[in-house]
Amino acid sequence: MNHVNISNWYNSLINEFKSKSLSIEKVSRRSEYWRKSNLDIISDFVDDTSQIDLNSINGTCLYEPNLTVHGDILELADEKSYEGLSILDVIADEDSFAKGYFGRLEKKSQRLVPRPLARENTLSPKVGYVFNFSDNLKKPLVIHNKTSPSASSCFQRNLIVLKENVEATIIETGNNLSVFNNVTEIYLGKNAKLNYLDLTGEDNLFPKISHKFCDMAEYSSFNHFGLRLNTKATRTEIELHLNGRGISTSIANVCLLNKENHISDENVLINHNAHECKSRQVFKSVLDNDCTSIVRGKIYVEPVAQKTDGYQSSRSLLLNENSKFLCKPELEIYADDVICSHGSTSGSLDQESLFYLLSRGVHKNKAKEMLISAFISEALDEIEDGSIKSALSNYIDIWISSFFNE
Repeated sequence: MNHVNISNWYNSLINEFKSKSLSIEKVSRRSEYWRKSNLDIISDFVDDTSQIDLNSINGTCLYEPNLTVHGDILELADEKSYEGLSILDVIADEDSFAKGYFGRLEKKSQRLVPRPLARENTLSPKVGYVFNFSDNLKKPLVIHNKTSPSASSCFQRNLIVLKENVEATIIETGNNLSVFNNVTEIYLGKNAKLNYLDLTGEDNLFPKISHKFCDMAEYSSFNHFGLRLNTKATRTEIELHLNGRGISTSIANVCLLNKENHISDENVLINHNAHECKSRQVFKSVLDNDCTSIVRGKIYVEPVAQKTDGYQSSRSLLLNENSKFLCKPELEIYADDVICSHGSTSGSLDQESLFYLLSRGVHKNKAKEMLISAFISEALDEIEDGSIKSALSNYIDIWISSFFNE
């Protein structure tokens, strides 16, 4: 790492982490966590983009941004009621509040799952934002990732801290094609609530990996929604630590792929470390051609986490005999007073429903669109804000209308 200025605390941290990096299992087919994955995600494999105007690939954009990440530059809107900092300024500040947070969750995440790419990010961030919220946000904070053709294979590092009783909604949009490895560490204080919508997974041309780690205090809430629309090769890793009583969390994801050899790889680990906590995982995948969706979802329950309520559902629609859905639901439970369940199904469009719509004069493609929209609705229902849910549903409906080429 070659920053002009780094603080003593950050220098000590990277020296400590470098010394322990060799013990982290590397990405390979021998690793259980990567066995079914497409290892192109860590290669230099990209499409030929010489004839493509990368600036025209905007990704999902529903709202005007408050913060724009343009390559390695952060641009904050003029009117704002909060302070956004650059991660490079933070790790150079000897007195930054972030020294009590930075890297702590990444280190904890290595306990059950080897995450070598997250460690690489910790050692060499190139861009990123830091938010420390002590008051409620009156409206969603929109972060737009704008493609910069001049930057590639960038490591982005973000830090989000919500103090006690603070509520916020963050919507991440755009494409951020220049970022290969993204790590976001999130800390929620007592009774804090964060709704996070990651809408950056649309028409990504380059391999991308994203990590989100969240530490939660008692009675806090974290709701995460992810969207994958024809991602070339995308891998997401989410790990939550439910550390206090009465915590609730929801992880939902919609994946729609129909371009040749595209893949979405979703990995979630929810650690129930305290009693009377609830977690939900809802994954919906719609796959055509030879596309692949991978879902690994795990619920881990400590002995002290009595009265845990954990739910996981992974379902897919396979529209082509060459499409693949690989699912590995897991429960690891060391408490006896719990309610935990998981379910996984895959199949084709319901022919009776399709025939019914066709018999009522609905065009074949329109009928398929209607059935797909109904299929993914359970994941969209996890979005609490009605206006955001409506805007995103309308956007996806329009996108689905171009899904079929018949």
